[in-house]
Amino acid sequence: MGSAEQIQTQDAIIEFKGVTWRYQEAKEPSLKGIDLRVGRGEVIVITGPSGAGKTTLCRCLNGLIPHFFEGELQGDVNVAGMSLRANDIPFLAAKVGLLFDDPSNQLFNSTVEEELAFGPENYAIPVPEIRLRIDEGLEFARLENSRNKNPHALSGGQQQACALASIYTMRPEIFVLDEPTSNLDPYGAQLIFQRLSELIQKGRRTFVVVEHNLETILPYADRLVVMDRGAILGDGKPKDVLKQVDLMEGVDLQVPHATQLAYELQKHGYAKGETPFTTEEAVSLLTRVVPLLPARRLPGRRSDPTEGVRDVRNPLVETRGVEFAYPDGTRALNGVSLKIPEGDYVGFIGRNGSGKTTLVKMFDGLLRPTKGEVLLGGEETASKSVPQLARFVGYNFQNPDDQIFARTVREELEFAPKNLKLPPEEITRAVEAVARDLELSQYLGVNPFSLSQGLRRRVAIGSTLTLDPKVLVVDEPTTGQDYSRAKVVMELCKRLNEKGKTILIISHNMDLIAEYCRYVYVLKDGSLLTEGTPKRVFSQPETLMETSIVPPQITRIFQQMTKPALPHDVLTMGEAFEVLGIGGAHVQ
Repeated sequence: MGSAEQIQTQDAIIEFKGVTWRYQEAKEPSLKGIDLRVGRGEVIVITGPSGAGKTTLCRCLNGLIPHFFEGELQGDVNVAGMSLRANDIPFLAAKVGLLFDDPSNQLFNSTVEEELAFGPENYAIPVPEIRLRIDEGLEFARLENSRNKNPHALSGGQQQACALASIYTMRPEIFVLDEPTSNLDPYGAQLIFQRLSELIQKGRRTFVVVEHNLETILPYADRLVVMDRGAILGDGKPKDVLKQVDLMEGVDLQVPHATQLAYELQKHGYAKGETPFTTEEAVSLLTRVVPLLPARRLPGRRSDPTEGVRDVRNPLVETRGVEFAYPDGTRALNGVSLKIPEGDYVGFIGRNGSGKTTLVKMFDGLLRPTKGEVLLGGEETASKSVPQLARFVGYNFQNPDDQIFARTVREELEFAPKNLKLPPEEITRAVEAVARDLELSQYLGVNPFSLSQGLRRRVAIGSTLTLDPKVLVVDEPTTGQDYSRAKVVMELCKRLNEKGKTILIISHNMDLIAEYCRYVYVLKDGSLLTEGTPKRVFSQPETLMETSIVPPQITRIFQQMTKPALPHDVLTMGEAFEVLGIGGAHVQ
């Protein structure tokens, strides 16, 4: 719609004037002197590292701050002509729909249909109109077959879609979406943004979207706002902000691969003034630039045929024809057979609801097969208890808060070995060793819920490591974290893997899967669709599309190059620079 400067003369539907907010008992403000104007019908993307103040800013838009959260507010916020101070949450909620970063916090009805009807019913919308909105919302969220399911029985990504659909049925003037795709597979995220694009085109609705994954959202954005430590560091048209390389590197953001590529080419005297962020723009750029590069590797690069070959004669983890159906009849697994050798670093990918989490929960007994066998170290798990299996497999949930409950970090780390009645001296050694390895020693006396989400994730991992399991499962390490903090978790797993742990990762972030995993299983509708090294798997874009998986952007860029042709199995920026012969450091 326009730049930040143009908004000064437009009809602003959102306006922050010198806004500072400090939560009760917090030492530092979460927002510091925020001045921001958003025009009616504008799409504004807000990004920045975890803890930048993005969620706090969103809470100001529907009155949660200051009417629900306690703290000190300075300055003024006006939304849709209403003062934040003078209007309570019910009035603001009629104009502003807020999607929380954790959708399970706003789902409370017994069925998906009731969830979508709740908002319109409370504003006395006529019944025929409510029914129409429910049908449209179900289609919007791809939940037509889940109308009568309990929202909390859905997968994490489906819960996110349900929460978004419940906002959609309210028809607000302003959509405030705090990490709307954090639990969605890449293709699902793309579909959500496509639907949002349709809404943008149909009416003058305003969108404020907090997002770490800039590649997906930037094509729809009028403005990009970069925040850090409670302040706005950059605000303008996306390409103008992305051109500020020092700014983007300074806040450690996950810049699109297309943009990273342009940064590196500019360092070597190419692509001057160009800032692509879409795959198509990068392909166009490379088509012009590659013939000018003096030292590029020849096309047709092939992987070593022995790369990724695994010895699975004595697998550490094995499933044989595993099937599983939930009590409501949902078939989650349909005869999955696989073998994982000791010391592997494995990724599980697939669209939401494909059976990834259900499968790995079989390994530690949280779920038991309806049919088939699960073996750990060659022994069947059917006769073993969950505590026995927990000493073999440490499982970490998507949300670390789902498994943290103790009053201190020390008590959290001690709980599992105490529960198994291990000797006190052994427990002490295990806790101190794990705290040292995870850099948690200084927090042992601290309440874990007072820590950042990144630290809580480490505490959750530590609580499973004190039993010294052979296998560590991490379900979606990117949930609620920016890319740099997600990499911290993956690097932690890498160090543990180097010490002998077998690592199993479930993730929708294909960049992390491509960079860290040595082998990948792809699931679709409860079945194993394909498997192999990341190079082999991501070189099958048509197969991956069957389960809504999109390869890393740099892989897609190289795969779409035709004149000149480039290798199709490039997975990381480092490999891309090597092939192009330009090398060098790059931003995340």
